[in-house]
Amino acid sequence: MRRSFLIPLLLGALAAWCGSCIENNLPYPVVELAVLSCEGEGFTAEIDAKNRTVVLRLDETTDISRVRITDMRITAEARASAPLTGEFDLRTPQFITLSLYQDYEWELRAEQRIERRFAVEGQIGAAEIDSERRTATAHVGMDADLRAVRITDLKLGPEGITTLNPAPEELTDFSSVRYVYVTYHDFEERWALYVRQTELVVALSAADLWRNTGTLSIASQPGAETVTLEYRRSGTEEWRAADVTLAEDGTCSARIAPRWSEQTNAAGLTVHTIDPTTGLFAGRTYEYRLTVDGTVTDEGTFETPAGDPIPQGGMEEAGMSCFTQQNADAAFWASGNNTFAGGLCQWSTFPGMEGAHCAKMAATSAAGVLAAGNLLSGIFYKDGLTKGVVEFGQPYDWTARPTALHLKYYAEKIGIVDVDMHDGAPIGAGQQDVARIFVAIVDWNGRHKVTSGTAAPTGTWDPEQSRTTDEGAVIAYGSLSIGASSEGGQMIDTAIPLFYYDAETKPSGRYSIVLSCATSAYGDFMVGCKSNVLYVDDFSWVY
Repeated sequence: MRRSFLIPLLLGALAAWCGSCIENNLPYPVVELAVLSCEGEGFTAEIDAKNRTVVLRLDETTDISRVRITDMRITAEARASAPLTGEFDLRTPQFITLSLYQDYEWELRAEQRIERRFAVEGQIGAAEIDSERRTATAHVGMDADLRAVRITDLKLGPEGITTLNPAPEELTDFSSVRYVYVTYHDFEERWALYVRQTELVVALSAADLWRNTGTLSIASQPGAETVTLEYRRSGTEEWRAADVTLAEDGTCSARIAPRWSEQTNAAGLTVHTIDPTTGLFAGRTYEYRLTVDGTVTDEGTFETPAGDPIPQGGMEEAGMSCFTQQNADAAFWASGNNTFAGGLCQWSTFPGMEGAHCAKMAATSAAGVLAAGNLLSGIFYKDGLTKGVVEFGQPYDWTARPTALHLKYYAEKIGIVDVDMHDGAPIGAGQQDVARIFVAIVDWNGRHKVTSGTAAPTGTWDPEQSRTTDEGAVIAYGSLSIGASSEGGQMIDTAIPLFYYDAETKPSGRYSIVLSCATSAYGDFMVGCKSNVLYVDDFSWVY
């Protein structure tokens, strides 16, 4: 009896001990929890998985204190610490914790750009508007009567829903500060308006750097019969004439506009290029000279605002999606890295690079299937075991029109085609392979999807061959084909010129930029050299 009593007791103790071992030593799986999409009224959403942020770009008329989110999709099975839909007061950021096995805190914030303007008769230069202090300052010539200044334009709140008190026409005496109450939604703001005298004769009063146009205000020239103004980009020799308007009362202004030329590309399509010595471009210094009745009366310089940066164009951060296998929700740069080919895009170094790091793309092949090294703006994911999907396109806020894409590259090896799987490529086995870097300014409402793998590719496209895709228009493109290995052992500094199909339209769709680098231009067709290597770095715009 004693023996039968001890055996179950020992077995029970052993079971309890083993149970405690399992509970304490088996770790929970690590599941990265993310916001996958966010939709609502009066905004577009930008999701940054690396920094765990959702930025809502609000329309000008959206009430930031009552932002309506109708749908927010998160990782399956994740739980959220707060409601994901409804009205949100985003005057300050909101924080949402996503939980499953671990907790991940995400930031939800809004950014809103409200265009504000202040202009008066005889104004010299652009008004200075300080949204935080709620002040607006205009300048007039030294001979202007501040007690008789009239407002020609005043916009201090969202278009169409803002009330000003007093009305602009009631504000005439600017010998001291004038106050105006600005009301929109449930907000009321008090703004201080100043008009001050300046000794400047010529100043830049307005510039549209996408259209490369600008207006220079000129101090009143009473009694003048002829007024001309010439300008040139600093460092150039030739003067260009601006279009001067001279009123009977002596007030005048000068308008600057660019010149375009037209040509036909290799695909037979009409494209346009802009003359960079005409018009205004971002981040430049210009010289001017003013001539009144045949005499040069004023000379000087003016500067234009800076252009647009390319996100993480220096390739300096090791945690960028393109250097990992987490590219399904890339913030900007992505690559085709996956469990079968993890080295298609790597964080690396090469002589002559800018900064401390660059991107290295290396092709690979297994079982006769080519994976070209690649880097792109968009996202990538696997669809089953044998198909990869690239979705080209990222949101981008264009404020200035570039003339070219600048970068550094080095083609360590561009070899002979030794993988040739699908029909459709213009080259084949035994021929010289070609690497390619291209850029496209697009006006798309969705990303453009391309699939490739053991089956024939779908969705292949070339911005040099077509003005549109199903997602919308291609505004401009630039392309560099690399048909041989580089020499010299140092990165090559280059600029890829941009050719514009449309010289007027500014992108307004959800996706507006495509950048793409590939060790084999026809890798989608599984055609190329499986040992190609290409380095790139220092992406920026040329203006």
